[in-house]
Order: sequence, then structure tokens, then C-alpha cells
Amino acid sequence: MSELYIDRGNTALKWQLVERGRLLNQGVFSNEITLREGFSTLKESRLANIYVSSVAAEAFCRDLQVWAKERLYPTPTFVESTRKACGVVNAYQDAAQLGVDRWLAMIAAHHKYTGMLCVVDTGTALTMDFLLESGQHLGGFIVPGAELMRKSLLSNTHKINIGDTPNSSQLGTNTSEAVTYGVEQMLVLFVREKVVDVGEKHQQPITTILTGGHATVLAEGLWPDVRLEKDLVLQGLQLVTKSYQ
Repeated sequence: MSELYIDRGNTALKWQLVERGRLLNQGVFSNEITLREGFSTLKESRLANIYVSSVAAEAFCRDLQVWAKERLYPTPTFVESTRKACGVVNAYQDAAQLGVDRWLAMIAAHHKYTGMLCVVDTGTALTMDFLLESGQHLGGFIVPGAELMRKSLLSNTHKINIGDTPNSSQLGTNTSEAVTYGVEQMLVLFVREKVVDVGEKHQQPITTILTGGHATVLAEGLWPDVRLEKDLVLQGLQLVTKSYQ
């Protein structure tokens, strides 16, 4: 019997099928795709548990429950942020208000790395969370992500095509480059400045860990010792739910 782990973000759903710690299958699909289509490769799977991290609206929770019931799968368990888990202490006064994706990413980072950490999740929003080596969460920041800023800037502008322009510290020589380079540099400089500020305040070096859909692009503009983690939320989800089994 296997466990199905699901990370449902604002734009896409990632999943992993795991049996006794061994990864059997994994995938990612857009939120615009139905669960039946997205999970088509799971038809022959026998599931013991379904564990979910979701920042989506209640409609997704209901849809997932219906999907699981139709296939005679276990009822999905939706993980929430708590006051403390796996050695990490939540800084929020109301622990449940911290996004569960941020919470699980911090837990995974604390499990894998030593020292003071900055966990940066680069999705629709860019989030930064700082942790002491002890696991104490200090708090963090939330700002619009790259795509959200580009769309906001161009929402009332016509005849401009923003393609997949790579990150660069150069000056843009057309509107597409100017917007993309400007947004990327804003995010790079913001992350760099905040890591320096917090590190100086606590007089400790900080390891910066990037995850999320925009992490690779952002890493190009940051210093060499930044760490990239592809599925940090799913890693944290597996750690937290070990006690459930």
C-alpha cells in the first residue's frame, strides 16, 4: 500500500506516490486540468493514505474528496499549520494563519540544513521565512511574485508581448526585456537585502534555500551558495505526516 502526497498551489498541483519511503511515481499538472485527467496514471495504485497541502479554496477540497470516494480511496487528510512540528516553532500568534505551504517548506529545510536559514518560495507570491538553527521561526515577508508583477504592470497595456526572457542584470533594449529584467532585479535585490539585514541583526550567516516555480530563474541573480530545492513542500508533508501513520 502506498501514500499519495499532494501539494496544491495557486497555479499547479504536484504529487508524489511513495511506498515505505521509496518514490514510485510523481507528476505535476495545471489547476485548469481536472483531477481525473491529472491523476490518470494512478488508476492501478492501492492507497493507504492521501495527504494534502493546499492553499486553494474549499471547492478543491470538496472535489478531491469526491474524486477519492469515487475510486474507493481513503478520505484525504488536509494538513494545517500548527504551533510546533518536527522541531520547528511557528512565529505566528495564530499558528493556523501561516500558509501551510510555507510551514511545510520550513520544516523540510530545517530537517535538511543546519544553521540559520532563509526559505524563499517563488510562486504567485514570493515568500521569505527565517529560522534560527534551533528551529524557531522568526517571521518573514510576502511580496508579489514575478508573474503577478508583470501582469499587474501590463494589465492596461496593449501590443506588448512578454516572452520567456531569461533573468539578466543588463538593461532591457525592448519593452519585454525592460519589464522582465526590472521585475527580476527587484526580487533579487529584495531577497539579497533582507538576508543581509536579518543576518547582521542576528550576527549569523544565513543559508538561503529557494523553492517554487520561479526558483531557478531567481537563483541566477543571487550569490553562488544559494540552495535549490525542487519539492520542498512535499518533503515537509512527508515529514509531518509520518506521525499520522
